[in-house]
Amino acid sequence: MNVWGYFEGKPELFAALVAAIAVVGGVVGAKMQANGGRAQAAAAREAAEIAAEAQRASTLWSVRQVQVAEFVQAVREAVRLSDRFYLEPDGGELQNRAHAAYQAASLKKAEIELIASRGVVNAAQAVLLSASEYSMEARSGGPTSYAELTLLRLNFSSDEETARAAEAANAAFYFGGETSYSSRLELLLAVPGLSSAQAYRLARDASHPGQREQSREDANRDLEEKLAEFVVAARDMLNSEDQSAPRLPTRRRWR
Repeated sequence: MNVWGYFEGKPELFAALVAAIAVVGGVVGAKMQANGGRAQAAAAREAAEIAAEAQRASTLWSVRQVQVAEFVQAVREAVRLSDRFYLEPDGGELQNRAHAAYQAASLKKAEIELIASRGVVNAAQAVLLSASEYSMEARSGGPTSYAELTLLRLNFSSDEETARAAEAANAAFYFGGETSYSSRLELLLAVPGLSSAQAYRLARDASHPGQREQSREDANRDLEEKLAEFVVAARDMLNSEDQSAPRLPTRRRWR
């Protein structure tokens, strides 16, 4: 059949056919363009989701790192103030500062509970408990150790009477098992420069200074071990040993 001959002499029919072909072509082209647009939109959405997830992971890592460091620092500050009980008089100001430092460490631990992994939270709890025990040991034994240090210093006093009294009291303190409590207390109370509170502490603790020091060392060793375990857990959470770049979700290929 001669198609072109069929349309010869029928220009209006031929024009209608051309118009129809144009419409069909436009519809097909529009559909292809629409499909391509949807693919591009889907790809853009996925790229945005990947970027948002990467930003969230980066922010979480940064917050965790800061909180871990601040917790360790707070615990160290609490320990530093606890150690002051061995080096200065037992006063209310030191008690308040030590208590405030422990509360600060406790607050940092509470913040870690909200954002860190379970292993880090458990390790932080163990550290805080050990720090509390160390603090109690310092509050108990520290003032006695300071009193002992004061008594030793008074042995070298330029005042002869003070030096003799301190020497006699020292003998009673270090060989306390050979004297009664009342005798030790009487000698200690007679030392100028030694407070009555210090005298009572030393009289009770006579012949046991080694045990007090051992208790302090044990508490310190336990705290250092707990801190080391916490750092290991934190490094694992932060993936500190991985030197490669962070892995992001694989991007899908849209067609």
